[in-house]
Amino acid sequence: MEGFLDFYSPRQEELPYGEALFCALDFETTGLYPGSDSIIEAGAVLYRGGQEIDSFSSFIRPAGEIPAAATAVHGIDAGMVEDAPELEEVFPSLLVFLEGAILVGHNINFDLAFLDAGCRKSGRPMPSAPGIDTCSFARSVLKGEPSYSLENLSRRYGLGNGNHHRALDDARSAMGLLSLIVSRIPDDGELKASDIIRRSRTRPYNPR
Repeated sequence: MEGFLDFYSPRQEELPYGEALFCALDFETTGLYPGSDSIIEAGAVLYRGGQEIDSFSSFIRPAGEIPAAATAVHGIDAGMVEDAPELEEVFPSLLVFLEGAILVGHNINFDLAFLDAGCRKSGRPMPSAPGIDTCSFARSVLKGEPSYSLENLSRRYGLGNGNHHRALDDARSAMGLLSLIVSRIPDDGELKASDIIRRSRTRPYNPR
């Protein structure tokens, strides 16, 4: 038993909040449906103790066209991704980047559904990491906001750099929002990452 304990490494959710590793994740896509639409930009940021320690960003060349309605949302057009790597080239590096971290996102099940679809397409296993939805968390802590969209909350609380609906910037805004929400929770010094996951009221992602 002693030898086992020497090599035991606790899961991130078992650690104090300030010591746990979080990865904020965001995808920009050609549409809303993971089965038929494509990821065209991936952004992810690693955080520990409220500090950014690394980032990941890549355009991804889709198999089909980018609808004008999608470009109107995120500003990404065909010319921006024509020389980008395909999903099968990007996903191995992305999965290594987020390995072991607690995933964070605004309406995170949307991103997890595309992450799952991307893993299937690239022949990789879906990460089993717990997730935190900053949208549901904000609704439970930041009461009375007129809108709980990431864009409106970022403007309201001065999060991010204002470049909304771009993957890396939205990932940073989501992590900033999580830090803001956690700062509003009374902490007796024993707040663990698992407490944050529980209080966020995030619906578990269920693959279809």
